Amino acid sequence: MSGFNEMKEISGVRKIIIAGCIIAILLSGGGLAAKFALKAIKASEKNNTFSLVNLYYSKGEYDRALDKLELILMKNPEDKEALELMEKIIAAKENSDDGNKASGNVNSNVNVTLDTDGLEMAMKSSIDSMKSELEKNNRELNRQLEESNRELNRQIEKNNAEAEKNRKVMADLMKKQQEQAAVEKARQEKIIAQQKAAEEERKRKEEVQKKEAAEKKAAEELIMKKNAALKKEISGVNDEIQKGKTALNSGSIASAIEYFKKAVELLPVGDGDSSVEPAFSASKNSEIAELFYEASQKASSPEDKKQLEELAVEYAKNAIQLDPKASSSQYILGMDAYAKKDYRSALQYLTKAVENNNGNSHYYYNLGRVQFQMKKFTEAKYSFATSCQLDSRYAPARYNLGITNKRLNDTKAALSDFRKAHEIDNQHENAYLEEARILVKMNDSAGAISAYKNVVRINNTNRNALNELGTVYSSEKKYEEAEEAFLQSLALLQSGTEDPLTYYNLSTVLFNEDKMTDALSYAKKAYESSGSLTDNRFRANIIYNYALLCEKTGNVDDAILKYGEVLKISPKHLKTQINLGAMYMNMNPPEADAALSLFLNAYEIDKNNFEVNNNLGSAYLAKEDYKNAILYFQNALKLDSKNNDVRYNLAQAFASDRQYDNSITTYKELLKTSPENYDGYIELAKVYMAKGDNETAAKYLEFVQIKKPDFKASVIKSLLQTIK
Repeated sequence: MSGFNEMKEISGVRKIIIAGCIIAILLSGGGLAAKFALKAIKASEKNNTFSLVNLYYSKGEYDRALDKLELILMKNPEDKEALELMEKIIAAKENSDDGNKASGNVNSNVNVTLDTDGLEMAMKSSIDSMKSELEKNNRELNRQLEESNRELNRQIEKNNAEAEKNRKVMADLMKKQQEQAAVEKARQEKIIAQQKAAEEERKRKEEVQKKEAAEKKAAEELIMKKNAALKKEISGVNDEIQKGKTALNSGSIASAIEYFKKAVELLPVGDGDSSVEPAFSASKNSEIAELFYEASQKASSPEDKKQLEELAVEYAKNAIQLDPKASSSQYILGMDAYAKKDYRSALQYLTKAVENNNGNSHYYYNLGRVQFQMKKFTEAKYSFATSCQLDSRYAPARYNLGITNKRLNDTKAALSDFRKAHEIDNQHENAYLEEARILVKMNDSAGAISAYKNVVRINNTNRNALNELGTVYSSEKKYEEAEEAFLQSLALLQSGTEDPLTYYNLSTVLFNEDKMTDALSYAKKAYESSGSLTDNRFRANIIYNYALLCEKTGNVDDAILKYGEVLKISPKHLKTQINLGAMYMNMNPPEADAALSLFLNAYEIDKNNFEVNNNLGSAYLAKEDYKNAILYFQNALKLDSKNNDVRYNLAQAFASDRQYDNSITTYKELLKTSPENYDGYIELAKVYMAKGDNETAAKYLEFVQIKKPDFKASVIKSLLQTIK
């Protein structure tokens, strides 16, 4: 029995130990508890453990059941099901122990008393404490996790931004490299294409020449085959033509005429085959006509040129009578008609020439010239474009295509054509000149200046280019360069002639450079030579410029007279009406009525002109017509809301019309943006005095005394004495 009692005692003690272990587990710190809490028990494992606990419990093997429950609670101290089962087993074990004690089986030396209520409270307190600690630890853990996430996100964003930046840099670099490669590739392709086109053109010309030679030879061979007797005659004809050609090259026109005349006399009459002999005779007449025409283009004197052209036309007509399809003779007759300005006949001949020989670029080029003269611009464009296709290196055709596109208002195409023309021939001054003029209209001043400089580089006597260059410089406010260009132009002016427009332009440039004496001198030259101008607009501007410079240099009487001349030529010349009206207003005393009349005329021309409205306000103010003065000053202020001179005048007009509140408001608006306008403070004080508010008036006057003691000191002193 002693052994059994000892076991019971141990068993009782073990119950306390088990409870203590549970409490110890619950109080074992957030780290361990959190660690166990994070490990979930698999559902099957937990169910198996509970099955064993219930088996031991049903057999009364409470200690073994409690051992198994300890395994669950060690992994999850908050497992409600395990805790409830544990309490149930402990209670059953206590009841079993009490029964044993009642039957006298308890060792009298062992007295164990368990306070289960205290144990439950301790366990509950421990659990609550553990929960609180877990929640605290979880919050701290979550905070740390959130902070780590934020820092990680910041680092990721930073890395992404840096990566994006690097990607863009690399993309830009790759793009630039690709663009450079594309440009270089395009350049190489252009060079290759040009070389290919040039080679193809060379081959085409060779083919045309071979074809023409072959056709000519075939014609001769055909004749010789059909009639062997003609061979000697043909040889004789060719010999005479060759002699004539040699004579022309040596400048002996008379000898050439005789040789060619003999060649025609030797032309075979034929043996009844009309399809052969006329064609041969036509070809030889055309050949002679071409030789005379080519010589006429190189003639050193007008007399020789005329004689050679007439001979070319004579033989060309003979050729066409024999063969209406003789293209070279059609061409010669067309060019003769063009030179005589008989464009209708020229059009007919040259049209037939290209119909019979559509591979000759010069035929199309000159057909385009005739069509352009007849204002058939669409047809001319086709002819010039065809000429360019047949001979891509012929700059005149490309230039004329540009001129035609310009007339058709295809500015972009025209600009391209002019640039191609001077790419072919970098001495083509007209191509540069037309390029410059287009760029001026496109507001590309830098490009225009560069193009004009190329014109002057090629021909420094081109006055048009110099004058236009000076105008562009002036528009860019590069007055020194403009002055130089205009002076260069005038230095090239033919002796005994005048150029009022260049004098005028130079005068305006000198005025902007504040070179008033020189400006007046050239303005006078422009005025004195303006009678040669037929356009009254130009004349009016030249006289106005002279009047303005007379006014600026103090010659008031001449200025008034010249302004009057402008109005006789151009009654609606706005600037003249404004300036002359202002001069009348500045007289002592002002001639307000005369000024008002001019300003009202100007107002009818342009109601939204700031100067007109402002001057009308001043004129009405001088006439003490305050209502109208206010109206026009307000109009002017709407047109230029930041103009404090107008605002000052408007405030005065309000005050004069006894609209004191409006005057005060206007003066205050002025002083907000112009705080150093001390006249404004004084005038504002006067308005307050007029309203009877002497206290406020004194403040403004004293403010000026403090800020600017010397400014109108006597006036301010007098006003303050009046107030006091």
